[in-house]
Amino acid sequence: MPISWDSNTAATTRPSRIELVVWSPCDRFIAIAREAVDIMEILDSGTLLRLQTLASPQGISTRHRVLIFSPDSRILTCSSVDSFPLFGRELFVISWDLLTGGVISVITWRGTGPHLGKNAPITYSTDGKMVGVFYPYHFKTARIFICDVASGGFIHFHTLTVGILLSDRIWTHGECLRFATADAKNIVIWEVGFTSAAPPTEVETLPAPGGIGPFPVLDGFDDGGRIGIRLLPDPCRLAIASRDEPLVWDVRQSKDLLRCTDSGFGSRMSFSADGRFFACRTTGSDVYLWKDSPSGYLLHGILPSSAVHSDPLLSQNGELVVAFGGRVIQLWRTQGFPASPSSTSTRAPQRAENFVLDFSPDGKLAIVAMQKDNAVMVLDLKSGVPRFTIDAGMEVHGLRVVGNAIAVLGYWKVLLFYLPPDGRPPYPWVGPKDSSLTVKAGDWQVGRMIHASISPECHRIAFITDGFLHVCDASTGQHLGRECAGTGVMAWFAPDGCDIWCVNDRDVVKVWRVGGWPALEFLGQRFRLELEEPPAGYPWMSSCGYRVNDSWVIGPDGKRLLMLPLHWQSDGVYRVWNGRFLALLHRGLSEPVILELDP
Repeated sequence: MPISWDSNTAATTRPSRIELVVWSPCDRFIAIAREAVDIMEILDSGTLLRLQTLASPQGISTRHRVLIFSPDSRILTCSSVDSFPLFGRELFVISWDLLTGGVISVITWRGTGPHLGKNAPITYSTDGKMVGVFYPYHFKTARIFICDVASGGFIHFHTLTVGILLSDRIWTHGECLRFATADAKNIVIWEVGFTSAAPPTEVETLPAPGGIGPFPVLDGFDDGGRIGIRLLPDPCRLAIASRDEPLVWDVRQSKDLLRCTDSGFGSRMSFSADGRFFACRTTGSDVYLWKDSPSGYLLHGILPSSAVHSDPLLSQNGELVVAFGGRVIQLWRTQGFPASPSSTSTRAPQRAENFVLDFSPDGKLAIVAMQKDNAVMVLDLKSGVPRFTIDAGMEVHGLRVVGNAIAVLGYWKVLLFYLPPDGRPPYPWVGPKDSSLTVKAGDWQVGRMIHASISPECHRIAFITDGFLHVCDASTGQHLGRECAGTGVMAWFAPDGCDIWCVNDRDVVKVWRVGGWPALEFLGQRFRLELEEPPAGYPWMSSCGYRVNDSWVIGPDGKRLLMLPLHWQSDGVYRVWNGRFLALLHRGLSEPVILELDP
């Protein structure tokens, strides 16, 4: 179901997370690759309907990959790197005929050293007969392999030791292949031949933008990094997202075309082939689209994506743009947006936050708040009407209904609010227990708070800061332990309060046990939410047997009950069950959605 019935919009979902999307040169096809799946799909660029499925040859993994179409859009080629922990990595180059779906050739090469990146960037020669594959094995050293697509063999390779590589991008220019290096002052364009094994030659030296350097080394390989960089060779433009502030720099004219001074943007960006359009994702769920003008890039439209952290990708001619995140891919026509007021500086969007929610044990109430907001709303599940709102007086990072009280978790602090049975507004707990708990300060008590959770019996509290899991004693505020948990993590306690489940922004679950020695014992990576069923008692599972499969809500008998609209769909971590009730909490929604289901 599309997010709207606007003719400028198309959308679809896949069974698992979309990892990579690429346009064909003719702009008629889109190739997508899904995470942890060794197949590629070819979609129609107008409708997003699947036209072809391409499978990897048996025994070859293409899960870390780069895709490229041949210049005539008839062949899809994949470069992939497979892991060998001790002796480097193996490089695969696989090509498929899009008409038949069959494999044209498979080329392999065993690396002599460790491959530094997650993928192997690739480009086609102008005649479509050869490809060049970029293989870095040192911060200042890399190789570019030249391969013959039809015969499936290597021709030769170039060793690059010319300085700090600006990014992992290589591109075709006439009969040659080019790449760029950079320092704090200059950007240098280099060239090697497809048919010649001669060493790289310097083509052009251009000034780097001021106030940005040093440039990130091999930035394109760090998908989780906060600094993004894109180089558009012709016209020569450089886009950098540093400290959440996107910059577009005209390299040859040495001037800013776009510089946003407010934060709120992510590191994923895209140019159209001619530079007319530029897109950048936000830290929320939107994509901003700018159009070139004599005075610089002007805001052309804001694309409301259904997924959090959508990556934008403009078509070659700039008439279409797709955004993909999670299992969702959406498409817009760039001509469908009115021009914005002329301004080369555009205010960044506000940071969108997820919702936190808990149900009362009797199933009559839902307590919900937007993260980092002060307001906690108490909803009557029978009528759907809010009973009252609590002003917590602090930013909310987690909630828990504890008996007849609400535990509100803030920045290293917990407040209790008593819920009287007569439905009157609550007030802070008074009596034998203090109304608040502040965790004892320490050197570890730094960083941005991401999420917070309290165990069902209120013995322990879990706080998630930037990349770290902290566990504290709920009675004394004593810090019990800290472990590295990764990025984008949310945490929940098991029903017995002993295990902590941490789920990152890629739906990978890690489990720690609290108590004993060490205070936090890592039990290992258990499963991926998209691929495996979580154990009983998990927050994303209904005790009545309901579940969400792809975009459908499934009843206990396996019957499809409801297809979730695209803007309601999300990763499993943003769904909370309570018997027949399903709460949808991801930041793409303007308010939480709570559904009561009947088989």
